[in-house]
Amino acid sequence: MLDIAAAHIVRIHINRVAIESPNPTTGEALYALAEIQRREKLYREVPGDGEDERIQRDGTPIHLTRDQHFYSQKVFDIFVNGDEHEIDTNKITYARVVDLYLGQGGQPSNEYLVKYSHGPVENQSGTLAPGQKVKVKDGMRFRVAGTGES
Repeated sequence: MLDIAAAHIVRIHINRVAIESPNPTTGEALYALAEIQRREKLYREVPGDGEDERIQRDGTPIHLTRDQHFYSQKVFDIFVNGDEHEIDTNKITYARVVDLYLGQGGQPSNEYLVKYSHGPVENQSGTLAPGQKVKVKDGMRFRVAGTGES
């Protein structure tokens, strides 16, 4: 258990708002401090070309530095061939859908037919081709099938 009482206070920024936080803290405490909603995830900005760090909503200790920046982002639940997946982008590519379909096994390729339904107003249903991307919403469904070509 992290002893927040023994921590010192540091100024950080969450969603462009300056906030005073104990340091160290926890992911759970940061979510509460910034009032991050259940359908959002919190990320710590990483300098350079690295991927920003996703902060888990739990008791894992988080060490802060002065004026560090964080942001929250909505997550979407989508279904690929009936399996639920959580994504944190508002658009998804053909390659990402195929990757979710294949899971840890198989090699992505352009030999799949991807159809979608229950999408947002801009693209309620249709076919997603290699190289394309489509806007997503909660509950959107994707169906991936082999084309039978080799």
